[in-house]
Amino acid sequence: MELKETEVSSKELFHGGFISLHVNTVRLPNGKTATRELVDHGPAAAAICINDQKEMLLVEQWREAIKQLTLEIPAGMIDDTDVSPLDAMKRELNEEGGLKADYWEQVAEFYTSPGFSNEKLYLYYCDTLTAAEDKSPLDDDEFLTASWYSLEELKNLLTEGKIVDAKTIYAISVWENMLLTGSEG
Repeated sequence: MELKETEVSSKELFHGGFISLHVNTVRLPNGKTATRELVDHGPAAAAICINDQKEMLLVEQWREAIKQLTLEIPAGMIDDTDVSPLDAMKRELNEEGGLKADYWEQVAEFYTSPGFSNEKLYLYYCDTLTAAEDKSPLDDDEFLTASWYSLEELKNLLTEGKIVDAKTIYAISVWENMLLTGSEG
């Protein structure tokens, strides 16, 4: 049996600044229909930023959806001014960390929660960091602090449940694997 679902109809319920909400009716592999509630979300970019002391940059910020502070890798939406996901990440590293990197490598691209959203995230590794000569300001509604963490500190934060963001958990795993295999930039 083919597992593919076929869209029968789609109704947009909300169109916002960076997401749209849809209710779709789909035909299931067995011929019956079902409803799917979907979030249409633009792509984003994130980075594993490593300094000369072998520490990873995380930003702490309030996330209203879960009503708590989070520790996350630098990340942001790819907007109309960006030529590529890498351009978006370079912009975000400048805004959130006041940094630029000489070395960049794309290490993954994945969907953050494909059960209900089409948000695609491009994950980069960067090092050889220096202060940005012309630091861009944060967005008007963005407030965060940036700090550096060793792999051991990150693993302790994970064990303590203080890192709850999936892209950051994945990024820590990728970085640890890069260190173990010697494939760090």
